Amino acid sequence: MSKDRYFDYWGWFFKGLGGSPGYKRVLNYWFLIHLLIGVILAFCVDEALNNAANTVLLPLAGIFIGLSFAWAGNAQALMQSTEIHSLSNQREGGFVEYVYTFQTAILVILTTLVLWGFAGLNIFDKKWPTQNCVISYFVIKTFLFSMASLTLRECWHVVMGAQWMLIAQKQIKEMKCSQNEPEKKNEKTLSE
Repeated sequence: MSKDRYFDYWGWFFKGLGGSPGYKRVLNYWFLIHLLIGVILAFCVDEALNNAANTVLLPLAGIFIGLSFAWAGNAQALMQSTEIHSLSNQREGGFVEYVYTFQTAILVILTTLVLWGFAGLNIFDKKWPTQNCVISYFVIKTFLFSMASLTLRECWHVVMGAQWMLIAQKQIKEMKCSQNEPEKKNEKTLSE
């Protein structure tokens, strides 16, 4: 495998690096749950998309972004540790798999923010022929709410991923220490 493939995010996203493609981190069976949530919200929320965007979802997106970027920074620091490097060597796709998984979560969050930003700018309410195309407006509403649900999941994954790496780093350090203790005892015994 060429080294250039390691710097090809879209190649990883669509084809993977020996493992499954990156899009499967987002488009999996959980996406059906997000779609169901989108349908329920599209059916229950009578507000126009621009009102929903400006009132609730865009301010919430700011919180999602702040939370995700803070934890992604923490994850990035953890990924630079020797323990996480050795852990990533055990995974197909290696270290790149970790980096691109976090990048995909950020991509989902930013994409959702842009889509809801379009909704906040009245693109779907004033420019879209809502009176003539009630079904297509419902589909767009469903998609936007599904993306909001997916964004919540990805924000949670960023937090969970960082926490998981923190726990893994501690366990690897403890394992290394416990492996070094018998060697130190042997050295001490030999020196006596």
